[in-house]
Amino acid sequence: MSAIEIAVIKPPHDMGGNKALTVVPDKPGEPIFKTEWHRRVLGLTVAVGAMGAWSVDASRFARESIPISDYKRYSYYERWLAGLINLLVQRGFVDETEIIAGHAVSSAPSLWRRRILKKDNVKSVLQEGTSSKRKASIPKFEIGQKVLVKRPSDTLIVKLGHTRLPHYIAGMVGKIILLHGSHVLPNSNAHFKGEKPEPLYSVVFLASDLWESSASLSDSVVVDCWESYLTSANVK
Repeated sequence: MSAIEIAVIKPPHDMGGNKALTVVPDKPGEPIFKTEWHRRVLGLTVAVGAMGAWSVDASRFARESIPISDYKRYSYYERWLAGLINLLVQRGFVDETEIIAGHAVSSAPSLWRRRILKKDNVKSVLQEGTSSKRKASIPKFEIGQKVLVKRPSDTLIVKLGHTRLPHYIAGMVGKIILLHGSHVLPNSNAHFKGEKPEPLYSVVFLASDLWESSASLSDSVVVDCWESYLTSANVK
């Protein structure tokens, strides 16, 4: 299957490499949030995520799992809100009747009620972040080695599950230029199946290989790929 054929079946959230899309840069002085509820949705997502009931990978997958018809018609923060609501229901924080009623009927699971992000700590927590780096394992590939990128469907741990492999590099040959050590594997972590850390590489591709005649021969694209996304290209 060619890269073009693979791109045809990619899900709506995987927008990388779409020629039909136009990038609209931010304007100087443009507000961060267009409406107040956008700010509130981001705040809710950060506050609830800080309780530790799920990972950032599970949060991403929740947004990706919105039905296609809804995903396409929702705005950016509507997708965030829909994903958050689905996680809250799945993890037992609320039920559907509470969502419809707009108020709580029961308390959140006691295990998570103790982990509350205080208002005064938000800035420092966000600045500090959370590292996905783990104890290094022996890498399979070396810097300078040519590798072939798998199809996204071949990297899934759960059927119709999560992957961070973008479709536009699937089936393409690139060269490893950097090793980042071992990092949490989103394909597993998004589904509460453990972190399963593995080596993470920076792989460079010729833009002309990815987009043929529409790209400059002097341009290249660098994508970070987990080891299980790659196989040896067996080419010089």
